[in-house]
Amino acid sequence: MMVNNMREQLVKAGYAQNSRPNMQIKGKQFDFESFDVVTEAEKAIEGLKYKDKNNRDRIDVTTSQIRKFLTAVNVVRNKVDLYKAKNKGAESLSKELTAEIKFLKVNLLYQAGRTAAVKQFMTISKLDVIIDSIGDSLSRFVKFTKYVEALVAYHKFLGGRD
Repeated sequence: MMVNNMREQLVKAGYAQNSRPNMQIKGKQFDFESFDVVTEAEKAIEGLKYKDKNNRDRIDVTTSQIRKFLTAVNVVRNKVDLYKAKNKGAESLSKELTAEIKFLKVNLLYQAGRTAAVKQFMTISKLDVIIDSIGDSLSRFVKFTKYVEALVAYHKFLGGRD
């Protein structure tokens, strides 16, 4: 039953079988140029919604689970902000910061491995693919952080539970 429900949610979010997701991916690289943070965050959270047995909208991933990842992102973001302040006009990040950004994926995968709801959230939001595509780009990282913040906001707005 849960598998069918998850399949329905994935189709609803634009992940129909044998089709490309709503978010554009070129090869293995994520297309940041045409990525609309607000629209895609709303689609991702809408894709998590389903009707429970009482016909009420429900989202299984909790605010705490998403915010835990946001906290990890904000730790790296603070380091990036310090780097930007010291390196005015920089467009690329240091190797150390790039490695920390990549490590965010490990944090996400760990949480996804612990809870099916987080795994579904990761799949629908494409956070793992986006992290892989940031590289050392400062602008991509900034767009990524805004996306994670938008995911938290839409989750709360659309009735996500604590």
